[in-house]
Amino acid sequence: MTRQRIAILGGGMGALTAAFEITNSPTWRDDYDITIYQLGWRLGGKGASGRNAEHHQRIEEHGLHILLGFYENAFRVLRAAYTELNRPPGTPLATWQDAFKPHNYVVLMEQIGNKYVPWPMDFPPNSGLPGEGGVLPTPWEMIQMTIGWLKQLFERKNHLPDRHIDLEAAHAASILREAKVVYDELHQLHEWLHDKDDDLEANLDWRRTFCTVDLGIAAIKGAIESGVIFPPHDWFKLDDLDFRAWLSKHGAHDVSVNSAYISGMYDLGFSLPGQVGAGTAINGILRLCWTYKGAVMWKMQAGMGDTIFAPLYQVLKNRGVKFEFFQRVDDIQLSEDSSRIGRIVIGQQAITLGEYDPIVDVKGLACWPSTPKYDLLADGNKLRDSGADLEDWWTSWQDPLPPKILEDGTDFDTVILGCSVGVFPYIAKQLMDESPAFANMVDTLRTTQTQAAQLWMSSDLAGLGWTLPSPVLDGYAEPMDTWADMTHLVPREDWPDDATPKNIAYLCSPLPDDGPMPPRSEHGWGEKQNARVKANALSWLESWAGGLWPGQVPPGNPNGLDYQILVAPGSTLQGPARFDTQYWLATLNPSDRYVLAYPNSVKARLGTQGAGFANLYMAGDYLKTGMNVGCVEAATMGGMHASRAICGRPTEIIGDET
Repeated sequence: MTRQRIAILGGGMGALTAAFEITNSPTWRDDYDITIYQLGWRLGGKGASGRNAEHHQRIEEHGLHILLGFYENAFRVLRAAYTELNRPPGTPLATWQDAFKPHNYVVLMEQIGNKYVPWPMDFPPNSGLPGEGGVLPTPWEMIQMTIGWLKQLFERKNHLPDRHIDLEAAHAASILREAKVVYDELHQLHEWLHDKDDDLEANLDWRRTFCTVDLGIAAIKGAIESGVIFPPHDWFKLDDLDFRAWLSKHGAHDVSVNSAYISGMYDLGFSLPGQVGAGTAINGILRLCWTYKGAVMWKMQAGMGDTIFAPLYQVLKNRGVKFEFFQRVDDIQLSEDSSRIGRIVIGQQAITLGEYDPIVDVKGLACWPSTPKYDLLADGNKLRDSGADLEDWWTSWQDPLPPKILEDGTDFDTVILGCSVGVFPYIAKQLMDESPAFANMVDTLRTTQTQAAQLWMSSDLAGLGWTLPSPVLDGYAEPMDTWADMTHLVPREDWPDDATPKNIAYLCSPLPDDGPMPPRSEHGWGEKQNARVKANALSWLESWAGGLWPGQVPPGNPNGLDYQILVAPGSTLQGPARFDTQYWLATLNPSDRYVLAYPNSVKARLGTQGAGFANLYMAGDYLKTGMNVGCVEAATMGGMHASRAICGRPTEIIGDET
């Protein structure tokens, strides 16, 4: 029997998951032949990271990436990959639990007047391990847990009522699933609460209790009123409204709607006001709070490329999957009758000298370099000297070879579109012209650039003036609203003894567009976006860094950062110029743009075969899944859907009934 030739376009989490699941059988090669075509020199898409050999093998990410404890499908894939990789005991990141460590300390920054005040949240650990699977709680069960948690809050706070307008009756009714009783009790409590809103600015403790109870009540009332408590439990039908508007509709106070809880949630999804559908938000928050295993977050113990994409690459290559690097998808063309994919035009970015080995060893760990291995390319010296970035969609670099044309029936029988939706207007115009559903998805789903900066500093947290434990922090001042202390990565890098950083700070946020995405011929657009990020980072360091790190402010500017604290071995740069030795990045590839969860957008999302072409399957976080938001878990689900449609594996996708 002829094997089915599968061309996978792109190497992000969705694409690699599809390949992993299709090949997750000892006999897969009897049925399939798989080739992955990848832009540039590394896998990972928006999750790619690299090691900078010129800067002490420091980890350079596309942004801050932390796995959440409810990522059942992503952890299931990663745990299986690490088991199969079978690294020797004692080697770096030998097991998945070496590669990912639990983290429960989260700080939301609450803006009160012109100041930001930290709101620490130390989530309780539990005995579960992500990836074990199991049945997710129903909406009613999550309501029970939420009311039970609020009830415990009542017991700890003496300014909450202890008579008939408490949560005893509501909690008992929730166990019996008596919706009207729950609603009436909560409505009565809501009225009592809103009569006590005159001390919210002066009393911080009461403000936080007020917001917690108020938002919990509004969310439960909204779930009951909308009927999502009943099967089929479709949270996403609430996406007609933005989350803040939906909370207000169901009685939440303006102070609560604009509290650190909600600002932090928007920041988590790289979203600005008005950009988050209510159902997507509620679904994500409940999953995050009530279904995490072990810890609410799991921090990677090296770069994302080192902990996720290098292991997946090694496993897939060992299984027999083929990889073609420096292969840019330029155009996807239909067959003569427009029923299937007929041709794929591939731009050949570089000529490899034999099979390209993309991996480098950093202190015993397989990693991706931050630049190509120029010595393995026929035009390597020319490429290196040009300074061109092959991941920059708008690069002026000229391909050394004419485009490669892949033909249906000769080079492929099946196509998995693993690139993300942001690049479709460039590479899938024929598909958009022929498929109204596909065009509607591309036109409706909105994406955003993201921006990131990384700082290596010569002072530890205490010296920086941060008095709380090591945080993941959200909801701070723009243009860098998120900060994570990533100092645990120092041992994975290769610094000289006399210049080893004592702190690594990762900063990130959305980068709102300053105009429409231009054609690829507008060379230099990517550099312009990187320049915007640099300017934003410097502005933030001058205006807001002191609010987090008051121990290292320069004379005369209590809001800024003393640039001399930035570690730069061998550099004599002073002042802001010293920032040039650090790292920053804007989204340079349209496929790496973050997919937003705008109101009214879920209905435009398609399933893996929803474009309507016989041999095309899509894989990524833009598909309709049980998440419908940009994240590793949603991308994993998208890849699983593609695989299951092709070969029947996996039979179960946790948290996804689509």
